[in-house]
This record gives sequence, C-alpha cells and structure tokens, in this order.
Amino acid sequence: MTRISEIAKICNVSKTTVSRVLNNHPYVSKEKREQILKVMEELDYAPSSLARNFRTNKTQTIAISVPSFDHPFFAQLVKGVSLAALENDYKVLIFQTFYDAKNELDVMGKLKNREVDGVILGALENEWNVIKPYLKYGPILLCNEYHHSASIPIIGYDEFEATYKAVNHLIEKGHRKIGFCYDTSYSQAQGQRKEGFLKALADHDLLHNDDWIFGHGFSIEDGFRICDEIVKLKEKPTALFTGNDQVAAGIIKKATALGYKIPECLAIVGYDNQSICQVTTPTITTIDIPIMELGQRTVIELIKYLNEDLKLKRDIIKLPTELKIREST
Repeated sequence: MTRISEIAKICNVSKTTVSRVLNNHPYVSKEKREQILKVMEELDYAPSSLARNFRTNKTQTIAISVPSFDHPFFAQLVKGVSLAALENDYKVLIFQTFYDAKNELDVMGKLKNREVDGVILGALENEWNVIKPYLKYGPILLCNEYHHSASIPIIGYDEFEATYKAVNHLIEKGHRKIGFCYDTSYSQAQGQRKEGFLKALADHDLLHNDDWIFGHGFSIEDGFRICDEIVKLKEKPTALFTGNDQVAAGIIKKATALGYKIPECLAIVGYDNQSICQVTTPTITTIDIPIMELGQRTVIELIKYLNEDLKLKRDIIKLPTELKIREST
C-alpha cells in the first residue's frame, strides 16, 4: 500500500507538504499541489480514514437510536437523518433499541469510545440521569422525544397542542365518549399527549373514563387487540384518538369486519399522516407531522454543535402539525 513518504519522495517534498495537500491546507504552491495530486492519482493512493480521524479527533459519523426500524414513522425519520448527514459529509449508524434500556446504553458506549461524534435519540429508554454522564464524550440530542429537565436540544412537535386539536375535532363532531391510546412506552412525550386529551375534555366539561385509555398501541396488530378490548366493554367510546396511524388502521379493519360502521359507530383519529391513511376504507383523519424535516433539522442542529464547538444547552424546537380531516371522522 502506498504511503505518504513514498509520494513525498517522488515529488521531492516533505511529508508535511503532502499532508497539507491531503487536508486542503494553504501554504502549498499551485504547481506543487497539482504535482502531488497527479502522483496520488497515478499510484491510486487512498488516505487512511483511521489516520485522518486520529488527527482530527472526529469520525464524521453520527448515531441514531430508534425503537424499531420497521415502523413507517421511524423509517422516515431515519431517512431524513441519513439524507441530511450525507449532504454534510457524515455517515450514520442506526441502532434499534427494541425498547430495551441496555441497547440504548450500547449506543452511548459508541460515543464514549469515540466511535461516533454525536448521538440522536429517537426515543428515551433510560432515565435521564443515566444518559447525562455521557455528555462529556460528545453531543446528544433528543428527537421525537421530550424530557422536562434534559439539558440538551429537543427537536419534536407540540404533542399537547396536536392532541388537543384532534380531540377538539371529535368533540365538534358531536362525540362525548372519547377514548385515548398511548404508545408502547409511556414517555414524557406521550404524557404531553394525554394532557392535551384531558384538557380538551375539561374545556367542554367532559369526563374521561379509565376504561377508554388503551396502552401499548404501536402496530396494526395492536389495533386489532384494542378493537377487541372495546367490543368487550359494557359502555363503549364513540370516538378514539389512537396516536398512531398503524393502530388506527388496525382498529378500522377489525371493527369493520365485526360489522361496526366507521365513523358512525366509532370515529377514529390517527397520528403521523402515513401513506396507509389514504388506502384504508374509510380513509383516516390524522395529525400530519413533518417527519423527514424532523430528521433533517435534528442533524443540522447536531452538526452545529460538532463544528462550532458550542456548549450544549437546552433548546426546545417544535415543528408545526396539522389536522388532516378524512372519512374516519
């Protein structure tokens, strides 16, 4: 394998001069630079990324952790992150935690060992006091997640406001018995959604029913299960905020098969505005969120801290959401 010393000898320059050309530094004449680049091309020289990383103390690699890559939301989020990273000459390592706190700590280990320059957490599986010590090794950002005291940038949506307008829409359609679904893990972001749900009910003097609160709603199969739970209830909700388009699609499919008319018997509002919303029968009313933009914005924020050597600080960035009204309400 060709070495810098060989190139330097052929060009009759020092190894420092060759290194300056490799790193695009000044103080090398145009003629000498062109000569060195020509010799590199002739020898098919490829600089060692490990050596370059050692000199700059950077890997040009960032990590993102998500609970599950096969969910449409996280697939789009990762796509947005990857595109923005590529545009800024960064590589991306993708980790699936499967909602396991130990797997999330494996990602933190990559940061501690200088295998990545920074980390994006698409969910938060550990308590914040477990993650916080890793900040001394590099920047960590929360994306699509919220924490009331984390001293880092948080990029997401106004979960409270989005849920409030979804539930308010159901109330405006005449519903008084409204249920609520939350995600597989009851995070603080999910807590904000529940607060929005309860506030919308309270503003219209409506009470919530604990029997109409359904947990572990993440997939289409979860929608099937939740529909079965609703059917068994003596007093049933007439409307449901599912918090997830996959769950909404599952409920619609199962309820329709059981003879329930949507939205006459059960109105449904999803969350994310995935493609599945437009192919179900009926189509799904949902909260539209800019998922790709979320991933891209998070990478831009992370690179800002990496390149400008800024001190990490708490900064909450909320992207806009919009209620998309379709046939399920």
